[in-house]
Amino acid sequence: MKAVSLLLAVILVQPVQAAEPSAPARWYQGAKSWVQSLWNHESAADWLDRIGPALAEQDYQGTLVIVSGTSMQTLGVFHAFQNGHERMRLVALSGPRREVIRDDNRVTCIGTGLGPVGYDSDTAGRWNPGGEFAGAARLSSYQAHLGRVERIANRDAQVIDLQARDSLRYGYRLWLDKQTAFPLRIALIGEGGRPLEQIAFTDLKLGVAPDDRDLRASSEQGLQRIQTLNPGRDVDPGWRVLAPPSGFSLRSARQLGSAVQLLYSDGLANVSVYIEPAPAGQRSESALRRGAVNVHSIIQGGRRVVAIGKVPAATAAYFVRNAQTRLTPASLPANH
Repeated sequence: MKAVSLLLAVILVQPVQAAEPSAPARWYQGAKSWVQSLWNHESAADWLDRIGPALAEQDYQGTLVIVSGTSMQTLGVFHAFQNGHERMRLVALSGPRREVIRDDNRVTCIGTGLGPVGYDSDTAGRWNPGGEFAGAARLSSYQAHLGRVERIANRDAQVIDLQARDSLRYGYRLWLDKQTAFPLRIALIGEGGRPLEQIAFTDLKLGVAPDDRDLRASSEQGLQRIQTLNPGRDVDPGWRVLAPPSGFSLRSARQLGSAVQLLYSDGLANVSVYIEPAPAGQRSESALRRGAVNVHSIIQGGRRVVAIGKVPAATAAYFVRNAQTRLTPASLPANH
């Protein structure tokens, strides 16, 4: 901010330029270039740190497109922030009629046809995973680099490449609004630099508060509370993944009747592991990929273990094959 104030002060005292620049004019141009160079020397980490406030602490509305594999969805996004109070509404503009309405920490949904759904408490009801990238430059499993400036939704955007340090996870590319660091586009980058999933604004009004009617549910019928996952310290179902891949740690765990759900994360990539009873003597192994999501399943020893996440297939397989009880190892091989 000191650099901005200095630049404004220099502009205010700029003299009328003569045919040949005077000494003060030349000084002004030099000072302006110097201040701009200081301002432009933000690191990738600096840009990522600005995402959280950019998402939560301003008004905006626009149209968001989500592309995953061969599927595409379009959402209307409405967000308001006033006196520390955050409100948001997402409306599906294509496909089945769906809405998500967020009022601070209270999240409800309509039109999904589902019962209560578990979400990670950091991302419940948020359209944009960009908030997860704050501090990502300091995660040991990734390295962040500044890219070039491009144009998204008619706004200049600074590109940030967040590259995975190994093949156990995917990388990311972010396009952040040059003025505010608001995420205009995010791509999940797979093998060979190929985008596996993308979200991007096709139009966006930053600093424009939505009408109150745009923030309310279109119907009071069928509204359901979205429940968050219980933290692991409160629930210990007695299962773990032995020596999880580098960077991943257990973030939450819960008991679902006779089944168990574990959530592992490296700060960006998440893998859910489900363990449930299966018929004795049944044995099978399968893998499925849909867009950026890989699913791996093993049925053996009277248990079905399933891992699902936006991670490479080998990572999902590792989580399944290394799930075990804390007291008695599960009858799943360490390698298959």
